[in-house]
Amino acid sequence: MPQNPPIEIHPVKFSLNVSGVAGFFGGDEAISAIQTIHHYKARKFMGWYNTPGSWNVGKKFGILANSRFWDGLFPGPNEEPAKLFQLDGKQGPKYVASRSGSILEHTGHLAYLMMQTCNEEIGMQIRKGRVSKRNEVTLIKTQPVFGIATESAAREEPPVREIPPRSGRHTLVAILPIAVSFITCSLCGLTHDWFCFFMILLGIVSNGMSSLILGSACLRLQGVKPPPTAPPGDGMLMDGDNIVLLLGKEEDIATITRGRFILEYAPWDVMPLEPVRNEYLPIGACSLLLVIQLLAQLLLIPQGTLFGQMMFLTSFAFSWAYNLYLSSIDNEYIQEQLLLKALYLEKKHMRKYFFGTRTTAAVFACLMLQPRFKPESIICNFIPNETQVWATWREKVLEVMRTRIHNPETCHSLLQISDEEEREFEQDDKILLAQLLGDARIAYDLANMEQQWLEET
Repeated sequence: MPQNPPIEIHPVKFSLNVSGVAGFFGGDEAISAIQTIHHYKARKFMGWYNTPGSWNVGKKFGILANSRFWDGLFPGPNEEPAKLFQLDGKQGPKYVASRSGSILEHTGHLAYLMMQTCNEEIGMQIRKGRVSKRNEVTLIKTQPVFGIATESAAREEPPVREIPPRSGRHTLVAILPIAVSFITCSLCGLTHDWFCFFMILLGIVSNGMSSLILGSACLRLQGVKPPPTAPPGDGMLMDGDNIVLLLGKEEDIATITRGRFILEYAPWDVMPLEPVRNEYLPIGACSLLLVIQLLAQLLLIPQGTLFGQMMFLTSFAFSWAYNLYLSSIDNEYIQEQLLLKALYLEKKHMRKYFFGTRTTAAVFACLMLQPRFKPESIICNFIPNETQVWATWREKVLEVMRTRIHNPETCHSLLQISDEEEREFEQDDKILLAQLLGDARIAYDLANMEQQWLEET
């Protein structure tokens, strides 16, 4: 006689067909959850649950496997892992170097993150002077990132350093979907619903293996090796009315403007003596497993009992809720915090001011940068006006920049209207010039105060 199951559920003719959503439901949330897996400790070990969206995840990350075989299964451009995990690809703001005069119309992902970080910082409002349109200026005193000498520097390669993952409570939260997946799988086994039992088990194994393999990469910061004769890299990032002044060595500033995050996977040893370094064979295999999971669920889940289908759907519901929780994490904010930590930047290394006018912000930025190569071009990047009043104001500011170091006592007198200018300009022009020079005096006083802060940090 056949053995009765420990728990007997009376069959009915109704069948809950959940196979249609088995692989497609929750795909965006599953991808978003995977994209933050490198930011937290032990996240790669906590993927053992039956999650929806296997098809989307498999197709998204399968294109990393860049051999002919995998390109046939997962067609698409073979992008670098950092771009697929949204660690690269953002376009940064314009950068103007004050010492060399070079201009980068577009910077990279790290400059974008730095600008976003500065936009979110709390600053100090300068209450003196006029108020027309608020401009933000953030000072950043960069710190040595890669040390005095590295192994890559000896080989004339770009410097690289590892970024350790953060700690978080996500490991504990993952226990819930893992427990629900294993409990529902066990209940299906107890009722002898082997179709749903194996499908839940397949979902657990495929997602767990995918998390282990996709999360096995090492997150690193890659800098830029400047030439030995490179001048100090002082410069500014310009994004509309938001300006970030970067002060420090060329190597450290070039890391922000032209550096990037990279994900490095260990080579896969297909043959004992021939490691395949760029094929990402394990990623292709786990992506194929995720696609097979979808096909198996489409065929076998309708063959299960109503109770088994309900258990399968229950495991999906809890896993989808957990993926939704992970996808709610601000990926860019995490990257900003990781970048600040990798660059050794703390609150004491950053100052932010809100100025009432563009002219005050422009003079303050120029005085802090002290450009040596065509300083007038730096001012023109802020204010390109070419009228007589603006030209006179610009020449006075340039004279202050030239004499500030050698004869600072005369700078305030230079920022006054001369007798010749009193006779030359009309009344409206004199009023405008007086306002512009007042803005410059406010910026000059603040710049002198900030020079002490730069020497102390």
